[in-house]
Amino acid sequence: MPKEKRKEVEPLRLLISFLGVFLATLAQDLITFSDSHIFLLTAGVASGFTFIWGPKQSFAIFFACLSGYTLISEQSLISTLPYASLVGFTLSLQSIAVYVAYQQFSAGSRLFEKPNNLLSFFAIAFLGSLVFSAMLSVNESAFISHRVLPLNQVLDLFLANFISVTSLSCLFCAWTERNRDQKFNIHNTEALLWATALLVMSSASFVNPQHTVIFLLPLALWAAARFNLFWCSLMLGLCSFVALPLTHSTITTAASLGDWMSHNQSSLSWVSFVVVLLYLNNLLICKIRTEQQLDELVQQRTMDLSTANQELKDEIFIREQAEKAQRSASKRYRALIETAGIPIIVLDHNLCIRQWNRAAESIFGYAREQILGTNFIDHFIPSAEQDELAWKLTRIMESAVNQESVEVETCSSDGEQHTMLWNINRLPGSFDDIRERQFLLIGQNISDIRETQDQLHYLAHFDALTGCANRRLFEDRCAQAIQSAIRHKNNIALIGLDIDHFKRINDTLGHDTGDAFLVELANRLKECVRREDTIARLGGDEFAVLLANVNGREGAEVVARNMLELITQPMKLKGNELVITSSIGITLCPADGTHYPDLLKNADMAMYRAKKAGRNNIQFYSPEMNEEMQRQLQIEQELRIALKEQQFELYYQPVVDIESGEIVALEALLRWQHPQRGMLRPGYFLHVAEQSGVLHEIGQWALQKTCEDGLLIQTFTHTPVQLALNLSSRQYHHPNLLPWVKEVTEKTGFDPRQLILEMSESTLTDNTERSVRVLHELSKMGISLTIDSFGTGLSSLRQIKQIPIDIIKIDRSFVNGIPEDENDMTITETLLTVATQMDMKTFASGVETKEQEAFLKINGCRYAQGYLYSAPLPLNKLEKLFKNIANGESLRAGDQIYLPFNNKNVH
Repeated sequence: MPKEKRKEVEPLRLLISFLGVFLATLAQDLITFSDSHIFLLTAGVASGFTFIWGPKQSFAIFFACLSGYTLISEQSLISTLPYASLVGFTLSLQSIAVYVAYQQFSAGSRLFEKPNNLLSFFAIAFLGSLVFSAMLSVNESAFISHRVLPLNQVLDLFLANFISVTSLSCLFCAWTERNRDQKFNIHNTEALLWATALLVMSSASFVNPQHTVIFLLPLALWAAARFNLFWCSLMLGLCSFVALPLTHSTITTAASLGDWMSHNQSSLSWVSFVVVLLYLNNLLICKIRTEQQLDELVQQRTMDLSTANQELKDEIFIREQAEKAQRSASKRYRALIETAGIPIIVLDHNLCIRQWNRAAESIFGYAREQILGTNFIDHFIPSAEQDELAWKLTRIMESAVNQESVEVETCSSDGEQHTMLWNINRLPGSFDDIRERQFLLIGQNISDIRETQDQLHYLAHFDALTGCANRRLFEDRCAQAIQSAIRHKNNIALIGLDIDHFKRINDTLGHDTGDAFLVELANRLKECVRREDTIARLGGDEFAVLLANVNGREGAEVVARNMLELITQPMKLKGNELVITSSIGITLCPADGTHYPDLLKNADMAMYRAKKAGRNNIQFYSPEMNEEMQRQLQIEQELRIALKEQQFELYYQPVVDIESGEIVALEALLRWQHPQRGMLRPGYFLHVAEQSGVLHEIGQWALQKTCEDGLLIQTFTHTPVQLALNLSSRQYHHPNLLPWVKEVTEKTGFDPRQLILEMSESTLTDNTERSVRVLHELSKMGISLTIDSFGTGLSSLRQIKQIPIDIIKIDRSFVNGIPEDENDMTITETLLTVATQMDMKTFASGVETKEQEAFLKINGCRYAQGYLYSAPLPLNKLEKLFKNIANGESLRAGDQIYLPFNNKNVH
């Protein structure tokens, strides 16, 4: 029982024990015969509750006796209380003593579990009743009668105590086991007949008491022979209730125990008779239990035997079916081996062929009759791989290994080799005798798979076009070379190589020619290096070369010079002769770094430095390059912050009519108000912005700002003034250029006819077809178009003629040399003449002296821009400039010819 439930039940048990003992005490006072102690119900009930619920009931027994004897006493409470306390203590102690002594003797078994237990209980109850009856007698002598009790009263008390303890304890214990013996339950009719007979005997006791006792004996035997423990105990108790008063003889005194026994011979005989009947009933019950157990055991064994018999039949049936299935499977397996699409071979202990299926015949070209008895290894396996296969077979033969796999080349009858994967198994049951040992070889032709794997391995480590190492293999070899260089204290060099203007080859001659060029380039590079060196194609036209164990800077430079010379030699491809240059960057290990990413980055920085230095040259890495790179990264981060925090400003420099001194346009110039470095010009950050992609966002802001400022500028000028803005290459080639320009002008409300967009010559001629389309669209919007830095590019006049351009801007690099440099004067004069012949307006930038202005004016240049007229001004100073002009001041005095800059009919 769980602890929680047991805690709930325990108080109820104590209450029942208290009430039971209390009521027994009251009943004991009411049911009296010749003596008040002859029927001591209290001791029996107390022992009964103790036997069924344990010694914890002693507290309830004590207080019940105390309460009961105090209630029925006719004396005062003061004299009754000690007597009642001792009686309660004696009876509770007697119950505990008898219970504990029985539990110790019987090792905790139940009272009616064995017949010997019942006899042991009667013996213990006899001794306990004797001792505690003496204690009760002393108590009564001390507190009630105040005299020594006669021997006959003490013995009567003992007899009543013994009968009560044994009978009621048996009755209580039998009640707890009343449903245990299912085959010995009471029948209602028989029990009714027995009860009727008892009533008749009880009635007859008033006529002839002695004969009644004799007739009670058969009733007691009937109860012991026919009823279970509880009803037998109850019926014997009822018989004793009737018989004991009839057999008891009262004597006033007894001189000795013998006298008392002779006078109470009938009562003692009846008690002994009842004890014997209880013992016989217990024997009968045990016999029935034993029979039940034997019946159950026989039934269980019978069922077990039936089950085992059925299992045996099932096993026999299964084995028969298995034998049939095995015979059928053997036939199927033979057919399966013969029809299998893979070679299956059986070898004996000498590795000679014993079985050979059709698939093996098909692959190796030998019929079964030709090959049986032939040594498999000697006949089919190449000598280089014979030892491995022989070792695998020997391992299976001489160890506990049952299976192995091996991949070997196998020769066929026509000399062709197949890559075979053999699964080697030893046949079960054939290894007890070495002469009977056999192997089963199941093969799979994986020649195609191996070829595919080799191809995949090649593609995973080599460039499919050039045959050079790819990025993954190159990184692995560099890592190994770095470790070797550190261990052996030698040098390695990492060379980064990039073809100059390779994109032009693809664009003009096609990608097929470009691919052929890369293959030829890789072959030329291989001629310049040793076998232990590695050439890798990292992507596009970017190559890298690893020079292992190189003789420092000098050795690496020698190899790089050879590469440059070999690359620049004319190359004939598909009817075209190409002369290509390249830029090379070199870094050394361990001097410049000991990690592959660092070395590759260093080589790239050196290669880009070579491009900046004019291309077709060699540059070695230096720490200053890294510092430059760090500076560019810092500028890039600061540019993004500048965009976010609006640190950029637009300054405006006037474009002046040389003849009149009138401002005909304003060029918007970008400035960066750096929080630490102050005002910065575009030369400081423009290249970084273009490389990082930030320039496009800056350009969007500049166009938006120019249009917004243009609306304000038009408010304080007398005549419309155009605003010029330079577009970078990235902005011009952006696919959303046209929608973006249209959106900005519409959103700000600025007239597109007052806007001039400047593009560099190389930007416009990079893709002439697209430029014509884009520029026509811009021209339709009313926007004026200008070629910036005219004369610095490599475009042809024919390309420029195809482009709808309004204005040509002479670069300041030519103007600065006037009049000191005759070459600059000649170039400027030529450019102005060409522009005039092409019917285009021109203006020069960077005009700072009167001599430069005069030269331009003489050669037909109408408009100029430079510090001779005005420095670039912020928006808040432009208004003052235009007010001064309105008040009569002029930037440059001259003939006042009205020639609006945005008039397309004027040249």
